[in-house]
Amino acid sequence: MGGAGQTGVAGELPVFAVSAGPGAWTLRVAVTPGGARDALAGLAEDRLRVRLRAKAVEGRANAALTDFLAACLGLKNRQVRIVAGDKSRKKTIRIEAESEPDWAAMTAVG
Repeated sequence: MGGAGQTGVAGELPVFAVSAGPGAWTLRVAVTPGGARDALAGLAEDRLRVRLRAKAVEGRANAALTDFLAACLGLKNRQVRIVAGDKSRKKTIRIEAESEPDWAAMTAVG
């Protein structure tokens, strides 16, 4: 049951990502706040697992999540936003960029 396919290939999205039209993608993410460090932690139910130092208090973990994902993908913070699951550990993230992000940083986990 692994999701370790060839995900760095052009035109092939990782299992947790879906094209949302020209210049847009949605990511399914499972977040664990309050950890020792910010880190990608593999897959959970076809979602990218992300561990964050920030606690889920006053939106801190949500802000840390979008900042962390933007850094992983080499994007600006404003290009990454939560569109569903604001108060849940399971979130949907929208990525907007002129060209498809390099998913390699996110798929070379674990």
